[in-house]
Amino acid sequence: MLGMMPSQLKSQNVIDSLTTPDPNIRKYFPRWKVCENDIRIQIHQSFVVLGVDKSLLDMSNIEVIAAPRIDQYVPYDLLTITCGKATMNANVITSAIPRLAEYLNGSVSFLNGYELYPPKRDYCYNEIAPETPMDQTQAKAILSYMEPSNVDHSITVSLFEQTLKVGSSDFWLKNIIGNDPIGYPFWNSGEAKVVLKRPLYVNGNEESRDRIPNLINAQLGVGYRLESGLYSDEVNALSWVTRRKLNSGPDVKIIAGFDFHIPFYPEIGISVNAEIPTQKLKNKDFDRTYYASYNAASFPNLNYSPGEKSTDFAVVPFLRGSGQVALFYNWWLNKEKGENYFRFDLGISYFEVREMLSYFDGNKHTFTMTQDAEGLQLYKPNEFGDWVFAKVEYRNQAIFPFGMSVQYSNQILLGKLYIPIFKWLYIEGKAAVPLRHFRYFENQTFFMVSPTLRITL
Repeated sequence: MLGMMPSQLKSQNVIDSLTTPDPNIRKYFPRWKVCENDIRIQIHQSFVVLGVDKSLLDMSNIEVIAAPRIDQYVPYDLLTITCGKATMNANVITSAIPRLAEYLNGSVSFLNGYELYPPKRDYCYNEIAPETPMDQTQAKAILSYMEPSNVDHSITVSLFEQTLKVGSSDFWLKNIIGNDPIGYPFWNSGEAKVVLKRPLYVNGNEESRDRIPNLINAQLGVGYRLESGLYSDEVNALSWVTRRKLNSGPDVKIIAGFDFHIPFYPEIGISVNAEIPTQKLKNKDFDRTYYASYNAASFPNLNYSPGEKSTDFAVVPFLRGSGQVALFYNWWLNKEKGENYFRFDLGISYFEVREMLSYFDGNKHTFTMTQDAEGLQLYKPNEFGDWVFAKVEYRNQAIFPFGMSVQYSNQILLGKLYIPIFKWLYIEGKAAVPLRHFRYFENQTFFMVSPTLRITL
């Protein structure tokens, strides 16, 4: 930016007046982190000599902001040097540490006591791309990076989930594909849901309000069946994704849940989620093209006799109710920065899958209820491992934010990961593997990646 100014404007005058760059414009200047220990020590000691409180300093977090120059021997003018929470502006740098400043900006290099030319930054440093926003905003302690509480407007779009926030009310509208809490991501479960998430109780604790603004966050919505991502051999853009083997019923589901943070220690709380069908499965005519199924001949104990003209028997599995109740703990390694965040969940999980029999009677396909055919199964938790719900999430919000989580539920291991491509575009991946002998309606493995657009204002 300074390089584009008229040549008659003295660079030093600009630097002298620029004592604290605005956070919205300083991201366009060259910036780098200092990672060489002896230089870190010298910078830290310079702040101490100037009378800065040591509690404000962080030797592991030293950042330099500079302005480029077209000069054979002085490639940069230093604007600020930041050590932890303390910042030294251009005037102080020039008067207090001139020799160290020359070394930092690359105008002087040393080797065995001799100066080297041409100039270069002859020490360990990590560049920060100019178009990357400062990490102060990214590192603000928040509960969810994809649903940030420190912005007024937000939109996140991926194949797995779409979220929207408009205004400062903390209302979120979400459309979620799949049922991750029981280990069935994307179209594996045959269902999706639309939920409205909103706060119910504001956190009155001044110390924790920034990172946990509300003590109760509730959600309410409806679940609906997916009629895409089928088990057929139809070729489409997502044909490489594992085929679906499970169905949601023809009725809608009521989706309800909440996170309740304990008022006297908001980092700990209780999470509840419930997905309840509004109707029981009934005998019904249907088009089997839109329902996943498996061959009834694979079940020798299945006894069915709907009629002499009936043919083409198949078992159709339906995901019914599910839910979780868990204790959670939110942990920031540094509550002031929030760069490193963990969340731990431990509780119980429940789900039901009911099998039904379908057959062709010469004119139509017909659902047959469980009582009409012996041997059909109702799957639900019957072992200790079926009940256990455990999840660990880690998020890093430094220069290039990324996150990951590992979940155990329904004896299925589910992993998630997102990494940045640009500041507004991420790549998100999910993988699921049953740890027990997988059932007919489950895939041996599931893996999928999706681009994720994240825009905040």
